[in-house]
Order: sequence, then structure tokens, then C-alpha cells
Amino acid sequence: MQYKQKTDAELVVLLTLNDEEAFSELYVRYKSKLQYFCFHFLKVESEAFDIVQEVFIRIWESRCFINPELSFSSFLYVMARNRVLNYFKHIDVENKIKDILAKQSLEEENIESDLISTEYQDILRTAIEHLPPQRKKIFNMSRIDGMSHKEIAAILNIQFRNIYQKHWLLLGIILHNTLTYR
Repeated sequence: MQYKQKTDAELVVLLTLNDEEAFSELYVRYKSKLQYFCFHFLKVESEAFDIVQEVFIRIWESRCFINPELSFSSFLYVMARNRVLNYFKHIDVENKIKDILAKQSLEEENIESDLISTEYQDILRTAIEHLPPQRKKIFNMSRIDGMSHKEIAAILNIQFRNIYQKHWLLLGIILHNTLTYR
């Protein structure tokens, strides 16, 4: 039988009767055109090739249900278009999942960071509470009120040098207490 001379409609009738050569002829006729059609949308040759293969696999699997009175070419292009759309939906879903997972990871990191920050603030507060009253006052004036060593010295009527030394001593004590509480 000469399959090359047959029309698409004749080949589809033979295809519905499980004729593998009719299927092969349809594949040869449409493979390149369909690949070009898919590549036009996908811009990735391997993906276009895969979709064409999927379409023809689906054609073979559902050959008994194909209506030979309808345009085979239109049927083929609609199937290919739907596969391309499904491909893009799949990509979109993957990207959304990646975004959700990235946001979730970032939120978990922020929660962990907030917990650690709160923990360190509690340790620092405890270390400050254990300071003698004068040193505690100097620390609060420097770190909380944002005063300079000269301003603190003037207010407390202490030499600037003493404030400077006590401030560094305080930081050392607080650091030591902080490391001890960990």
C-alpha cells in the first residue's frame, strides 16, 4: 500500500484500525511542522521535541477514539498547543512553589533571629542589673541615653578619664557576664 499518496483522512481511518504504517506516515508528515510550532512558543528545542513525542504517543494511545471526519491537522495542533500551555502552567506552579518555600525559609530565619536577639537582650539586661549602681548609671547614660563620656563626667562630677576607664571596664564585665549566661 502507498501511504505517501493517501490523504490525512484516509490515514486516520487506517490508524483507527491499528495500522502502524499509517501512524508512521502521519508522524513523518507532521513531526517537523509540529516541532517548529512548539518551538515558536517554548524557545527550547528539547522541550519542543518532547512535547511532539508526547502528542504522538497520545495519538497512538487514543487512536480508536479519533474521528476521521474531522481535520487531523487541527486536532494535532490543538493537542500540541494544550501540551505547551500545560508546560507553562507546570513551570508557573514550580516557580510559585519555589517562591513559597523561599519565603517560608526566610520567615523561619527571621523568627530564629528574633528569638536569638530577644535571648541576648534578656542576658544583657540581666548583666546590667548585676552592675553596681554607679556603673549601671554610667552604662545607661552612655548606651541608652547616648551621652558622650565628657557629658557623663560633667553630670556625675567625675573626671573624664575615670568615665572612659569605667566604661571600658563595664563593657568587659557585661561581655563576661553575657558569655557566662550562654
